[in-house]
Amino acid sequence: MNISTSALGVRRRKAATQNIDDEENAAVLKLGPEFQLTQITNSGEQEQLIALNLSEARLLIRAALKERKNKSNRNREYDDNEDDENEKEDEISNMELAGPNSNEIMHKTLNYLTNFARFKNSSSTETVEKLLNDFSLSASEPLHPFELANLGTLECEDAEEAKSLIPSLVHKVSDVQLQTLLTELRKYQTLS
Repeated sequence: MNISTSALGVRRRKAATQNIDDEENAAVLKLGPEFQLTQITNSGEQEQLIALNLSEARLLIRAALKERKNKSNRNREYDDNEDDENEKEDEISNMELAGPNSNEIMHKTLNYLTNFARFKNSSSTETVEKLLNDFSLSASEPLHPFELANLGTLECEDAEEAKSLIPSLVHKVSDVQLQTLLTELRKYQTLS
C-alpha cells in the first residue's frame, strides 16, 4: 500500500506576524468585519448590524424549520393548531422538527439553543429585546449590538459580573442602571 507521507511533516506558513494592535479584542469592541455597525447586504445595500441573543436565534431557527415542515406537509392534511408556547421541546422533538433530511449539526444547534436560551416564548423575547434597546438609548453611550446580545444571553447575577463578562460596558453604564436591567431580565426569564 502506497501512502504519501509528504504532507505529514509539512507545516503551513503563517501570515506575517500581526501587530498585537490588529488582533480582535471584545473587551474594547474590536470584533472584526462581521460586527461592523454598518453591513453590506448581498444586493449591495447598507444595513445596520443585528446581533441575536440565543433566545432570538432559537425562535428564528424553529420558525424557519416549522415553515419548511409545513410546506412539505401541504399535500397531506396537517393540523397547525399546536400551541407554540406550550410545545414540548426536547431532543426528540427537535429531531422531528428538523426533519429527516437534517444533519447532526442542526440537531446539536437546536439542542444547544433549547438548553441555553433564557427566554422560551416569543412574547418574553420581544419584551426583552425592547428592554435592551431602551437600555441602550439610556446609556451614556449607545451599546453595540454585540453587547446587547450578550446581555440577553448571559445570566449575570449582578452588575459586577456583567461588566467582568462584557468589559466594554465598564465606562458606558453605571452599576445601578445595569443592576436594574439585570433584575428586569430575570423577571421575564422566570415567566418563560
